[in-house]
Amino acid sequence: MSIRWIRNVVVDGKQTTFEVLLGEYRIADKCYVRVDQDEELWFRPASDNRHAVLRQGIDMLKSRMDGKKVTIPGGGAFPWH
Repeated sequence: MSIRWIRNVVVDGKQTTFEVLLGEYRIADKCYVRVDQDEELWFRPASDNRHAVLRQGIDMLKSRMDGKKVTIPGGGAFPWH
């Protein structure tokens, strides 16, 4: 049973979805980040702690969005924490 963190955001004016997979069968066994329907970017988590794996994935997404304006659908700043 996988655990996914999914957020709908707006990136440079375009509706976008962020996804972090925290594990396929257990936390940290298989993890990836994805933006919309792009190919998954798989990563090896530094920990098997759920919060730490999620933080690592969110940090990867934030890095991929460097230089882009990311907001929540209502226009406010997206909370990267």
